[in-house]
Amino acid sequence: MNVKRPLRWFAITLLILLTLLLAAVAMALSHSTLELTAHGVHQRLYVPLGKGEAKISMFAGTGDSVSLPAFLDGPIVRPDGGGWSATWFCEDRVVRQQVSAPQLEINCAGQRTAYPIGAPAAKPAADVLSMPAKVAVLSDIEGNLHFLDGALQRLSVTDSSGTWNYGDGHLVVVGDAVDRGREVFGVLWRLYALSLQAQRAGGAVHLVLGNHEQYLLRGNTTRANLDHLFALDQMGGQQQAFAADTVIGQWLRVQPVILQMGGVLFTHGGISRQTVDSSLSVQRLNEAMRTYWRGGASIPTPALDAILGKHGVTQYRGYLDAESGLATAADIEHALRRFDASIIVVGHTLVEKVSVLHGGRVIAVDVNTNEAADEALVFENGMPRVVAVVNRALGPEESPPGRKRRLVLTDARDWQALGSTVQRSYELSRLPHPY
Repeated sequence: MNVKRPLRWFAITLLILLTLLLAAVAMALSHSTLELTAHGVHQRLYVPLGKGEAKISMFAGTGDSVSLPAFLDGPIVRPDGGGWSATWFCEDRVVRQQVSAPQLEINCAGQRTAYPIGAPAAKPAADVLSMPAKVAVLSDIEGNLHFLDGALQRLSVTDSSGTWNYGDGHLVVVGDAVDRGREVFGVLWRLYALSLQAQRAGGAVHLVLGNHEQYLLRGNTTRANLDHLFALDQMGGQQQAFAADTVIGQWLRVQPVILQMGGVLFTHGGISRQTVDSSLSVQRLNEAMRTYWRGGASIPTPALDAILGKHGVTQYRGYLDAESGLATAADIEHALRRFDASIIVVGHTLVEKVSVLHGGRVIAVDVNTNEAADEALVFENGMPRVVAVVNRALGPEESPPGRKRRLVLTDARDWQALGSTVQRSYELSRLPHPY
Protein backbone atom coordinates (compact mmCIF):
# COMPACT_ATOMS: atom_id res chain seq x y z
CA MET A 1 0.00 0.00 0.00
CA ASN A 2 1.31 3.44 -0.92
CA VAL A 3 1.01 5.53 2.30
CA LYS A 4 2.50 8.64 0.71
CA ARG A 5 -0.69 9.48 -1.24
CA PRO A 6 -3.04 9.65 1.85
CA LEU A 7 -0.43 11.68 3.73
CA ARG A 8 -0.09 14.08 0.80
CA TRP A 9 -3.88 14.53 0.59
CA PHE A 10 -4.05 15.06 4.36
CA ALA A 11 -1.37 17.77 4.13
CA ILE A 12 -3.17 19.44 1.22
CA THR A 13 -6.51 19.34 3.07
CA LEU A 14 -4.92 20.80 6.20
CA LEU A 15 -3.30 23.57 4.17
CA ILE A 16 -6.63 24.41 2.52
CA LEU A 17 -8.39 24.53 5.91
CA LEU A 18 -5.69 26.78 7.36
CA THR A 19 -5.89 29.05 4.32
CA LEU A 20 -9.67 29.29 4.66
CA LEU A 21 -9.34 30.00 8.37
CA LEU A 22 -6.80 32.76 7.79
CA ALA A 23 -8.97 34.22 5.04
CA ALA A 24 -11.98 34.22 7.38
CA VAL A 25 -9.95 35.92 10.13
CA ALA A 26 -8.64 38.50 7.66
CA MET A 27 -12.17 39.14 6.40
CA ALA A 28 -13.50 39.56 9.94
CA LEU A 29 -10.65 41.91 10.88
CA SER A 30 -11.14 43.97 7.74
CA HIS A 31 -14.65 44.75 8.99
CA SER A 32 -13.64 45.23 12.61
CA THR A 33 -13.69 48.51 14.50
CA LEU A 34 -11.58 49.95 17.28
CA GLU A 35 -13.20 51.89 20.12
CA LEU A 36 -11.04 54.61 21.65
CA THR A 37 -11.38 56.60 24.85
CA ALA A 38 -11.84 60.37 24.70
CA HIS A 39 -8.04 60.69 24.92
CA GLY A 40 -7.29 58.20 22.15
CA VAL A 41 -6.41 55.08 24.17
CA HIS A 42 -7.58 51.82 22.59
CA GLN A 43 -10.47 50.50 24.64
CA ARG A 44 -12.21 47.68 22.75
CA LEU A 45 -12.01 45.77 19.50
CA TYR A 46 -15.31 44.83 17.85
CA VAL A 47 -15.10 41.83 15.51
CA PRO A 48 -18.18 40.86 13.46
CA LEU A 49 -19.35 37.27 13.99
CA GLY A 50 -22.39 36.24 11.97
CA LYS A 51 -25.33 38.38 13.08
CA GLY A 52 -23.50 39.74 16.11
CA GLU A 53 -20.01 40.81 17.07
CA ALA A 54 -17.35 39.89 19.59
CA LYS A 55 -16.37 42.68 21.98
CA ILE A 56 -12.73 42.28 23.05
CA SER A 57 -11.37 44.48 25.83
CA MET A 58 -7.88 45.80 25.13
CA PHE A 59 -5.39 45.99 28.01
CA ALA A 60 -2.30 46.58 25.91
CA GLY A 61 -1.81 50.29 26.57
CA THR A 62 -1.91 51.26 22.89
CA GLY A 63 -3.64 54.24 21.31
CA ASP A 64 -3.93 56.86 18.56
CA SER A 65 -1.96 60.08 19.19
CA VAL A 66 -2.77 59.89 22.88
CA SER A 67 -2.64 63.10 24.90
CA LEU A 68 -3.74 63.25 28.54
CA PRO A 69 -4.02 66.94 29.49
CA ALA A 70 -2.66 67.81 32.94
CA PHE A 71 -2.12 64.10 33.74
CA LEU A 72 0.99 63.11 35.66
CA ASP A 73 1.64 59.41 36.19
CA GLY A 74 4.46 58.05 38.30
CA PRO A 75 7.10 58.70 39.27
CA ILE A 76 8.79 55.31 39.22
CA VAL A 77 11.81 55.70 41.47
CA ARG A 78 14.57 53.17 42.13
CA PRO A 79 18.08 53.40 43.60
CA ASP A 80 20.78 53.97 41.00
CA GLY A 81 24.37 54.08 42.17
CA GLY A 82 24.59 56.75 44.85
CA GLY A 83 21.37 58.41 43.78
CA TRP A 84 18.05 57.64 42.18
CA SER A 85 16.61 57.13 38.72
CA ALA A 86 13.14 58.57 38.26
CA THR A 87 10.71 58.07 35.37
CA TRP A 88 7.34 59.72 34.94
CA PHE A 89 4.73 60.41 32.29
CA CYS A 90 3.46 63.95 31.76
CA GLU A 91 0.53 64.54 29.38
CA ASP A 92 2.01 62.95 26.24
CA ARG A 93 5.62 62.07 26.97
CA VAL A 94 7.92 60.11 29.25
CA VAL A 95 10.56 61.97 31.27
CA ARG A 96 13.63 60.31 32.81
CA GLN A 97 15.94 61.95 35.30
CA GLN A 98 18.82 61.09 37.60
CA VAL A 99 18.33 62.56 41.06
CA SER A 100 20.83 63.00 43.88
CA ALA A 101 18.72 65.20 46.18
CA PRO A 102 16.53 63.60 48.88
CA GLN A 103 13.45 65.09 47.24
CA LEU A 104 12.25 64.78 43.66
CA GLU A 105 10.36 67.77 42.29
CA ILE A 106 8.25 67.44 39.17
CA ASN A 107 6.57 70.23 37.25
CA CYS A 108 3.91 68.82 34.94
CA ALA A 109 1.48 71.12 33.14
CA GLY A 110 2.28 73.93 35.56
CA GLN A 111 1.60 71.79 38.64
CA ARG A 112 4.57 71.26 40.96
CA THR A 113 4.69 68.05 43.02
CA ALA A 114 7.38 66.93 45.46
CA TYR A 115 8.23 63.34 46.41
CA PRO A 116 10.33 62.21 49.41
CA ILE A 117 12.62 59.74 47.69
CA GLY A 118 15.76 59.99 49.81
CA ALA A 119 14.28 59.77 53.31
CA PRO A 120 14.78 56.55 55.25
CA ALA A 121 11.87 54.26 54.46
CA ALA A 122 9.18 54.16 57.10
CA LYS A 123 9.51 51.01 59.15
CA PRO A 124 6.51 48.71 58.85
CA ALA A 125 4.22 49.45 61.78
CA ALA A 126 3.48 46.59 64.15
CA ASP A 127 0.81 44.18 62.96
CA VAL A 128 -0.59 43.81 66.49
CA LEU A 129 -0.73 46.83 68.79
CA SER A 130 -2.82 48.48 71.45
CA MET A 131 -5.75 50.57 70.27
CA PRO A 132 -4.53 54.15 69.70
CA ALA A 133 -6.56 57.06 71.00
CA LYS A 134 -7.36 58.16 67.42
CA VAL A 135 -7.85 55.93 64.36
CA ALA A 136 -9.29 57.02 61.00
CA VAL A 137 -10.44 54.30 58.60
CA LEU A 138 -10.91 54.49 54.83
CA SER A 139 -11.35 51.75 52.24
CA ASP A 140 -11.42 51.08 48.51
CA ILE A 141 -9.99 54.42 47.38
CA GLU A 142 -9.21 52.89 43.97
CA GLY A 143 -6.98 55.58 42.51
CA ASN A 144 -9.22 58.49 43.54
CA LEU A 145 -6.67 61.03 44.81
CA HIS A 146 -9.20 63.86 44.92
CA PHE A 147 -11.35 61.92 47.36
CA LEU A 148 -8.38 60.77 49.46
CA ASP A 149 -7.04 64.29 49.92
CA GLY A 150 -10.46 65.71 50.71
CA ALA A 151 -11.35 62.92 53.14
CA LEU A 152 -8.04 63.15 54.99
CA GLN A 153 -8.45 66.89 55.45
CA ARG A 154 -12.09 66.50 56.55
CA LEU A 155 -10.97 63.89 59.11
CA SER A 156 -8.18 66.23 60.32
CA VAL A 157 -5.62 63.57 59.42
CA THR A 158 -3.94 66.23 57.26
CA ASP A 159 -4.00 70.01 57.26
CA SER A 160 -4.96 72.23 54.35
CA SER A 161 -1.52 71.73 52.76
CA GLY A 162 -1.81 67.93 52.88
CA THR A 163 0.70 67.52 55.73
CA TRP A 164 0.18 65.00 58.54
CA ASN A 165 -1.93 66.63 61.26
CA TYR A 166 -2.97 63.57 63.30
CA GLY A 167 -0.17 63.48 65.85
CA ASP A 168 0.16 59.98 67.30
CA GLY A 169 -3.08 58.89 65.62
CA HIS A 170 -3.26 56.10 63.04
CA LEU A 171 -4.70 56.02 59.53
CA VAL A 172 -5.91 52.62 58.31
CA VAL A 173 -6.77 52.04 54.63
CA VAL A 174 -8.57 48.70 54.48
CA GLY A 175 -7.35 47.66 51.03
CA ASP A 176 -7.89 48.48 47.35
CA ALA A 177 -6.17 51.84 47.21
CA VAL A 178 -5.36 51.04 43.56
CA ASP A 179 -6.98 50.16 40.19
CA ARG A 180 -10.02 51.61 38.41
CA GLY A 181 -9.10 55.27 39.00
CA ARG A 182 -6.17 56.71 37.09
CA GLU A 183 -4.39 58.42 40.04
CA VAL A 184 -2.93 55.16 41.36
CA PHE A 185 0.59 56.53 41.73
CA GLY A 186 -0.77 59.75 43.23
CA VAL A 187 -2.65 57.81 45.93
CA LEU A 188 0.30 55.53 46.74
CA TRP A 189 2.84 58.35 46.90
CA ARG A 190 0.49 60.35 49.13
CA LEU A 191 0.11 57.44 51.57
CA TYR A 192 3.85 56.73 51.45
CA ALA A 193 4.75 60.34 52.22
CA LEU A 194 2.20 60.46 55.05
CA SER A 195 3.63 57.24 56.49
CA LEU A 196 7.02 58.97 56.84
CA GLN A 197 5.47 62.06 58.43
CA ALA A 198 3.26 60.00 60.75
CA GLN A 199 6.17 57.93 61.98
CA ARG A 200 8.10 61.05 62.94
CA ALA A 201 5.04 62.26 64.90
CA GLY A 202 4.54 58.96 66.73
CA GLY A 203 1.60 57.85 64.58
CA ALA A 204 1.34 55.45 61.65
CA VAL A 205 -0.24 54.78 58.27
CA HIS A 206 -1.38 51.20 57.58
CA LEU A 207 -2.30 50.14 54.05
CA VAL A 208 -3.92 46.75 54.60
CA LEU A 209 -3.48 44.99 51.27
CA GLY A 210 -6.59 44.04 49.33
CA ASN A 211 -7.11 41.92 46.25
CA HIS A 212 -6.40 44.87 43.94
CA GLU A 213 -2.95 45.56 45.44
CA GLN A 214 -2.22 41.91 44.78
CA TYR A 215 -3.48 42.17 41.19
CA LEU A 216 -1.25 45.19 40.67
CA LEU A 217 1.89 43.52 42.03
CA ARG A 218 1.29 40.33 40.01
CA GLY A 219 0.81 42.24 36.75
CA ASN A 220 -2.96 41.78 36.36
CA THR A 221 -3.97 44.84 34.33
CA THR A 222 -7.62 43.93 33.73
CA ARG A 223 -8.86 46.40 36.37
CA ALA A 224 -6.47 49.22 35.55
CA ASN A 225 -7.71 52.56 34.27
CA LEU A 226 -6.90 52.80 30.55
CA ASP A 227 -5.23 56.22 30.75
CA HIS A 228 -3.05 54.95 33.59
CA LEU A 229 -2.35 51.74 31.69
CA PHE A 230 -1.26 53.68 28.61
CA ALA A 231 1.15 55.78 30.69
CA LEU A 232 2.49 52.65 32.42
CA ASP A 233 3.21 50.96 29.11
CA GLN A 234 5.11 54.01 27.88
CA MET A 235 7.26 53.67 31.02
CA GLY A 236 7.93 49.94 30.68
CA GLY A 237 4.77 48.27 31.93
CA GLN A 238 3.00 47.68 35.22
CA GLN A 239 5.27 44.98 36.63
CA GLN A 240 8.37 47.11 36.08
CA ALA A 241 6.62 50.17 37.51
CA PHE A 242 5.89 48.39 40.80
CA ALA A 243 8.86 46.03 40.93
CA ALA A 244 10.45 45.16 44.25
CA ASP A 245 13.42 47.46 43.62
CA THR A 246 11.22 50.57 43.31
CA VAL A 247 10.39 52.80 46.28
CA ILE A 248 6.65 52.21 46.04
CA GLY A 249 6.92 48.55 45.04
CA GLN A 250 9.14 47.78 48.01
CA TRP A 251 6.85 49.67 50.39
CA LEU A 252 3.74 47.85 49.15
CA ARG A 253 5.34 44.45 49.66
CA VAL A 254 5.83 44.93 53.40
CA GLN A 255 2.27 46.09 54.13
CA PRO A 256 -0.01 43.75 56.13
CA VAL A 257 -3.04 41.76 55.01
CA ILE A 258 -4.49 41.83 58.50
CA LEU A 259 -4.02 44.28 61.36
CA GLN A 260 -5.07 44.12 64.99
CA MET A 261 -5.48 47.13 67.27
CA GLY A 262 -6.60 46.04 70.71
CA GLY A 263 -9.87 44.21 70.19
CA VAL A 264 -10.37 45.40 66.59
CA LEU A 265 -9.27 43.43 63.51
CA PHE A 266 -8.87 45.17 60.14
CA THR A 267 -8.73 43.16 56.93
CA HIS A 268 -9.98 43.75 53.41
CA GLY A 269 -12.38 40.87 52.84
CA GLY A 270 -13.03 39.24 56.18
CA ILE A 271 -12.05 36.26 58.31
CA SER A 272 -13.74 33.04 57.26
CA ARG A 273 -13.99 29.85 59.27
CA GLN A 274 -11.44 28.33 56.87
CA THR A 275 -8.93 31.06 57.74
CA VAL A 276 -9.56 30.60 61.45
CA ASP A 277 -9.10 26.84 61.13
CA SER A 278 -5.67 27.39 59.54
CA SER A 279 -4.57 28.33 63.07
CA LEU A 280 -2.41 31.14 61.70
CA SER A 281 -1.89 34.21 63.87
CA VAL A 282 -2.03 37.80 62.59
CA GLN A 283 1.77 37.84 62.46
CA ARG A 284 2.03 34.53 60.61
CA LEU A 285 -0.55 35.54 58.02
CA ASN A 286 1.37 38.73 57.32
CA GLU A 287 4.73 37.00 57.23
CA ALA A 288 3.38 34.46 54.73
CA MET A 289 2.27 37.31 52.46
CA ARG A 290 5.62 39.10 52.77
CA THR A 291 7.50 35.88 52.08
CA TYR A 292 5.37 35.37 48.98
CA TRP A 293 6.32 38.82 47.68
CA ARG A 294 9.99 38.03 48.34
CA GLY A 295 9.62 35.04 46.02
CA GLY A 296 9.65 32.50 48.83
CA ALA A 297 8.92 28.99 47.62
CA SER A 298 8.46 27.37 51.03
CA ILE A 299 5.12 28.91 51.98
CA PRO A 300 2.66 26.17 52.96
CA THR A 301 -0.47 26.07 50.80
CA PRO A 302 -2.86 26.49 53.78
CA ALA A 303 -1.27 29.87 54.51
CA LEU A 304 -1.80 31.11 50.95
CA ASP A 305 -5.35 29.74 50.93
CA ALA A 306 -5.98 31.70 54.12
CA ILE A 307 -4.82 34.90 52.40
CA LEU A 308 -5.43 34.65 48.65
CA GLY A 309 -7.97 31.86 48.27
CA LYS A 310 -11.70 32.38 47.74
CA HIS A 311 -12.20 32.38 51.52
CA GLY A 312 -8.92 34.16 52.29
CA VAL A 313 -8.72 37.46 54.13
CA THR A 314 -8.33 39.48 50.92
CA GLN A 315 -11.15 37.81 48.95
CA TYR A 316 -13.83 36.68 51.40
CA ARG A 317 -17.29 38.25 51.12
CA GLY A 318 -19.22 36.02 53.49
CA TYR A 319 -20.26 38.77 55.90
CA LEU A 320 -22.53 40.35 53.26
CA ASP A 321 -22.71 38.23 50.11
CA ALA A 322 -24.98 35.17 50.08
CA GLU A 323 -23.25 33.83 46.96
CA SER A 324 -20.07 33.47 48.99
CA GLY A 325 -21.93 31.54 51.67
CA LEU A 326 -23.06 33.84 54.44
CA ALA A 327 -21.11 33.60 57.67
CA THR A 328 -23.14 32.46 60.63
CA ALA A 329 -23.10 34.03 64.07
CA ALA A 330 -21.09 31.00 65.19
CA ASP A 331 -18.52 31.59 62.40
CA ILE A 332 -17.99 35.20 63.46
CA GLU A 333 -17.82 34.32 67.13
CA HIS A 334 -15.29 31.60 66.28
CA ALA A 335 -13.08 34.17 64.51
CA LEU A 336 -13.33 36.74 67.30
CA ARG A 337 -12.44 34.18 69.97
CA ARG A 338 -9.50 32.92 67.91
CA PHE A 339 -7.95 36.40 67.71
CA ASP A 340 -9.19 37.64 71.09
CA ALA A 341 -11.11 40.46 69.40
CA SER A 342 -14.56 42.01 69.55
CA ILE A 343 -14.93 43.77 66.15
CA ILE A 344 -13.85 43.01 62.57
CA VAL A 345 -13.63 45.96 60.13
CA VAL A 346 -13.79 45.09 56.42
CA GLY A 347 -13.97 46.72 52.98
CA HIS A 348 -14.20 44.82 49.66
CA THR A 349 -18.00 44.40 49.51
CA LEU A 350 -20.07 47.48 48.75
CA VAL A 351 -22.52 48.89 51.29
CA GLU A 352 -24.79 51.94 51.07
CA LYS A 353 -23.33 53.44 54.23
CA VAL A 354 -20.78 52.52 56.87
CA SER A 355 -22.68 49.58 58.32
CA VAL A 356 -22.59 47.92 61.73
CA LEU A 357 -23.54 44.30 61.14
CA HIS A 358 -23.92 40.98 62.93
CA GLY A 359 -24.82 42.45 66.28
CA GLY A 360 -22.04 45.03 66.24
CA ARG A 361 -19.29 42.48 65.62
CA VAL A 362 -18.61 43.47 61.98
CA ILE A 363 -18.31 46.98 60.52
CA ALA A 364 -18.35 47.27 56.71
CA VAL A 365 -16.81 50.45 55.29
CA ASP A 366 -16.70 50.07 51.49
CA VAL A 367 -18.92 52.95 50.36
CA ASN A 368 -17.11 53.40 47.05
CA THR A 369 -20.05 54.50 44.88
CA ASN A 370 -21.65 57.85 44.23
CA GLU A 371 -24.96 56.40 45.44
CA ALA A 372 -23.57 55.48 48.87
CA ALA A 373 -23.27 57.86 51.80
CA ASP A 374 -20.07 59.89 51.96
CA GLU A 375 -18.93 58.47 55.28
CA ALA A 376 -15.90 57.11 57.06
CA LEU A 377 -15.26 55.24 60.29
CA VAL A 378 -13.19 56.56 63.16
CA PHE A 379 -12.29 55.14 66.55
CA GLU A 380 -11.93 57.56 69.44
CA ASN A 381 -10.54 56.00 72.61
CA GLY A 382 -11.56 52.64 71.23
CA MET A 383 -15.16 53.59 70.43
CA PRO A 384 -16.34 53.49 66.79
CA ARG A 385 -18.09 56.50 65.26
CA VAL A 386 -19.29 57.27 61.74
CA VAL A 387 -18.38 60.70 60.34
CA ALA A 388 -19.13 62.54 57.10
CA VAL A 389 -16.45 63.05 54.45
CA VAL A 390 -16.26 64.74 51.05
CA ASN A 391 -18.10 63.58 47.95
CA ARG A 392 -16.26 60.80 46.13
CA ALA A 393 -17.08 62.32 42.72
CA LEU A 394 -16.59 58.99 40.99
CA GLY A 395 -16.88 58.49 37.27
CA PRO A 396 -19.36 56.01 35.81
CA GLU A 397 -18.88 52.34 36.70
CA GLU A 398 -18.53 51.44 33.03
CA SER A 399 -16.22 53.36 30.72
CA PRO A 400 -18.39 55.66 28.59
CA PRO A 401 -18.54 54.72 24.91
CA GLY A 402 -15.70 56.31 23.01
CA ARG A 403 -15.32 57.16 19.36
CA LYS A 404 -14.93 54.31 16.91
CA ARG A 405 -12.92 53.89 13.76
CA ARG A 406 -12.32 51.09 11.27
CA LEU A 407 -9.36 48.80 11.91
CA VAL A 408 -6.89 49.41 9.06
CA LEU A 409 -5.03 46.24 8.09
CA THR A 410 -2.60 48.20 5.93
CA ASP A 411 -1.51 50.29 8.92
CA ALA A 412 1.47 48.86 10.81
CA ARG A 413 0.34 50.63 13.99
CA ASP A 414 -2.94 48.71 13.99
CA TRP A 415 -1.08 45.44 13.57
CA GLN A 416 1.12 46.47 16.48
CA ALA A 417 -1.98 47.13 18.58
CA LEU A 418 -3.39 43.72 17.67
CA GLY A 419 -0.10 42.03 18.45
CA SER A 420 0.17 43.83 21.78
CA THR A 421 -3.37 42.81 22.68
CA VAL A 422 -2.65 39.15 21.88
CA GLN A 423 0.60 39.29 23.84
CA ARG A 424 -1.09 40.90 26.85
CA SER A 425 -3.91 38.35 26.74
CA TYR A 426 -1.33 35.56 26.73
CA GLU A 427 0.51 37.09 29.69
CA LEU A 428 -2.73 37.46 31.63
CA SER A 429 -3.68 33.85 30.90
CA ARG A 430 -0.40 32.70 32.48
CA LEU A 431 -0.89 34.56 35.76
CA PRO A 432 -1.28 32.14 38.67
CA HIS A 433 -4.76 31.85 40.13
CA PRO A 434 -5.52 32.37 42.91
CA TYR A 435 -1.78 32.64 43.70
